[in-house]
Amino acid sequence: MKQIGKVRDILSRIKTIVAASAAILSLHMTATAAELSDWAVNDYIESSTTGLLSYRIASSDWQSNITREEFCELAINLYEKITNEELRVPAQSPFTDCDNIAVSQAYYNGIVKGVTDTEFAPNNYVTRQEMAQMLVNTLNAGEVSIKINTDGGTDEINSFSDYEQVSDWARSAISTMAKHDLMSGNSENEIMPLTNATREQAVTCVNRCYKTFSDNQSERYMLPSISSPVDGSSFQSGAVNISWMSAEGASSYYVIVKDSDENTVFSTQTGADVLTATTSALSDGIYYITVGALMDTGDYVFGLPAEIKVGTIKIPEVKPVTPAAPVVESASPKAQEILNEAAKYLGIKYVYGGSTPDGFDCSGFVKYVFEKCGITLKRTSRDQYASNGVAVEKSQLQPGDLVFFGSGGTVGHVGIYVGGGEMIHSPSTGKSICYTSINSTYYTEHYIGAKRVI
Repeated sequence: MKQIGKVRDILSRIKTIVAASAAILSLHMTATAAELSDWAVNDYIESSTTGLLSYRIASSDWQSNITREEFCELAINLYEKITNEELRVPAQSPFTDCDNIAVSQAYYNGIVKGVTDTEFAPNNYVTRQEMAQMLVNTLNAGEVSIKINTDGGTDEINSFSDYEQVSDWARSAISTMAKHDLMSGNSENEIMPLTNATREQAVTCVNRCYKTFSDNQSERYMLPSISSPVDGSSFQSGAVNISWMSAEGASSYYVIVKDSDENTVFSTQTGADVLTATTSALSDGIYYITVGALMDTGDYVFGLPAEIKVGTIKIPEVKPVTPAAPVVESASPKAQEILNEAAKYLGIKYVYGGSTPDGFDCSGFVKYVFEKCGITLKRTSRDQYASNGVAVEKSQLQPGDLVFFGSGGTVGHVGIYVGGGEMIHSPSTGKSICYTSINSTYYTEHYIGAKRVI
């Protein structure tokens, strides 16, 4: 949460002004956000360089549902950025179950309501239609020039296949968000109004609102960047020493370490002149390290996380690397050709944005393999799911089908089904192209669907 009550005059403060594209480029070269979906990385960086994020958001699981309290913090940050004014601190909270200042500010400015006259339910999740309404309320409170579809935006609403699920009170907000490209449906053209919004979805929509309606987009913070350990490092056991490059204008730094389940297992705050930290002893496993800074303006900014491995980690059993994939009895000749081509790249490291044998991300790998076999696919996993092939039930999967995974109904990963409940894919930072069961706990929980393109 932003430091509240700290008086600031934005025009008198010094910010490091960096072009957004330059910031994004430099950060992509230093680390990959393994805990973020591919589609959310740019919005994460842009919103962080702008100061839209909160500590509570950054220290939580990005792909899990956002709470009402957390969303209020984002909404107030957005309001203050687009208006260039800091909201006053209310004398007291209007709710008996929440004393978060951002919640009170959002309530008194017409951004959010309580669930009753006296209760806010801060830990309840925000549905996608609630998110749309709160963002439209925020833009209205900020008096931006936005055309509100007061009639419910029939054309925009009806463009979604699940339009009948949109509540009457949310039709105007959702159609307004869709009309201005501030919120989009998933790859099947569904808006999923009753589905809970994830943190990365919320940050993406908030960032789009900022980019569309803020007049101060030239003002960007330089983010702290981890210099050690480098992304993909391995350690035998125990504590890990962390160092980072400074961010101009930082008054203190935060170090957050999450485990593979996105639980924060270590966090610390240091002074502005301290650029190192040592974690407590970490047990064997995979961890994500994020360094953030509290700026002298009161904003929080966060660099991209680095992934490390500690101790001896049991790697799921995979098929041996062979020059060609094992012949699957039910595979068509074209499917076998694709599996054989895919197997040539077993062991190649994951590289965010990679689309060549020098390094692949998940969709880059799939696209490359299929194009080598004469089939053109879209570039991203989300677009592949939206635009390529026909939908296939999981029980009807055949070798060569594309299998998709994600969270909150949004696609973030793709692999090629090889048969026997396994896929070949480029998993994530620090890992290599391998065979993995789609029936493991993680991939079962995150399974979205499949497409057949051959």
